[in-house]
Amino acid sequence: MNNVTLRSALESIIETAREVSSDLGAEVEEVVREGLARPLDTAQARRLLARIVEVVDGRAAEVISDSDTAALRRDLQRLDSDVGAGRDTPRPPAVTLESREGLGGPVTPTPVFHGRKIPMNEGIVKTLDIPLWDHNERLEIHLEQFRQANGRGPTSDEVLDLMLSRMQLPGALDDEFEIRKLANSIAVSGVRVAPILARDGTLLDGNRRVAACCLILSSDEFTPEQKSRVRDLYVWQLSEHATADDEEAVVVSLNFEPDGKLPWPEYVKARKIHEEWQRVLALEPRTPGSKRLAELKRSLAVKFAYGSDTGVVNRYLKMVDLATEFEDYHVNSRERDMYEVRHRAGEYFQYFDELAKGASPGGVAHTLGQSEALKQLVFDLLFQGKFKNWRLIRSLRYVPENPEYQAKLAEIRDRNTTTPDDLEQAQDDVEEVLGACVGKRAESRQLGADARIASFVRFLEGLPVGAFRDELSDKSLTDLLRALELVRPEVESILALRSEQS
Repeated sequence: MNNVTLRSALESIIETAREVSSDLGAEVEEVVREGLARPLDTAQARRLLARIVEVVDGRAAEVISDSDTAALRRDLQRLDSDVGAGRDTPRPPAVTLESREGLGGPVTPTPVFHGRKIPMNEGIVKTLDIPLWDHNERLEIHLEQFRQANGRGPTSDEVLDLMLSRMQLPGALDDEFEIRKLANSIAVSGVRVAPILARDGTLLDGNRRVAACCLILSSDEFTPEQKSRVRDLYVWQLSEHATADDEEAVVVSLNFEPDGKLPWPEYVKARKIHEEWQRVLALEPRTPGSKRLAELKRSLAVKFAYGSDTGVVNRYLKMVDLATEFEDYHVNSRERDMYEVRHRAGEYFQYFDELAKGASPGGVAHTLGQSEALKQLVFDLLFQGKFKNWRLIRSLRYVPENPEYQAKLAEIRDRNTTTPDDLEQAQDDVEEVLGACVGKRAESRQLGADARIASFVRFLEGLPVGAFRDELSDKSLTDLLRALELVRPEVESILALRSEQS
């Protein structure tokens, strides 16, 4: 039985269920619509029928008479027999694999997924001929939202729009599946892991990769060379003898079983980018200006698959510069082992992101740049692991205003920590000192506010009335009036409360 005939037969089942009960008809229809969203082989069709039987049996005791139940079950059994009669008829493939440059034929050795040997064929397919899978678990919520809004499942093009956030859905995040980030990588290196297709062309694995390739082909952001790199894809496809259980084994294996691959730490990636940056600068015939530096950084971002976004490149360059300074200090001034220092730099690499922020006055980087002693103190505490977390770094900008607290941090640095309890106590003490710095800063700002308001009041009282008419602009007068109206209710409330308390 083909899918057209099956669909027609199931429509008849839905109508019969509706005649028995509108509620039952709605439940059966929901199961059928979900099951027929893509072509079914014999095993999948029979599983769909089994689910409908479960629904019928589950509702029987509530709303359906014995005779109606028996009639529905007879119709389902007859349909199940018709499906079973065609069980040996394979599904025709929706895509055709091409043999090219020695690629084609069975994949050898036979791949193993979830403990099963699953015969597959390899070949080349045009990217735009591959339909995106509208049953991908990664898209489950998005697909349900789409079906609820449109009363049908999405087309392959609409699935792509969902994955690229082109189709806005309530609550969905922008570029939630990071397709643009993946496209930047594929544009440079191509697709390195073959997508896997079911016999009917359904994508069992590789929805994001194919979506990224479609984005590259449709976007003006990518060059003709990059587009040609993804116009055709090398894929694996299950053989004509594959079963629904084989398909399920592929999905489970690739989505639930860990592959053991450990991504590079940021420290390693940042070092690679920094080394390439130094090499690029060395090739420049003259010292590059700001415009040329921006061009070089964009090229570097593209080379390392970050697209045209230079934000990551700038961040990594600053972090490595500071990490290098950290290493030089501990190796040369503290005479520590070079490799131990590098390990610590890698372990605490995220801290250098915070230490490099705020180059203008009031920022952490500016504060450390103004005091070599404070910077070295911070480097020592970091090497010793005495910062509880990287968020504490942000409070360092207040330390120079409180010399007594800087002295306390130096005392904690010089304290021996021979046990885990000693280290934990030191971390707590550093957190307490930096918290006190922040608290004192807030107190100072409050005191400063009182003095500034008193000064402003004296200024207003001494200002001739004619100055409001002749010297102040309309904007200044409007701003003054707005500020006074803003604070007046709060001031009156506080004064009234104080009057009651006195």
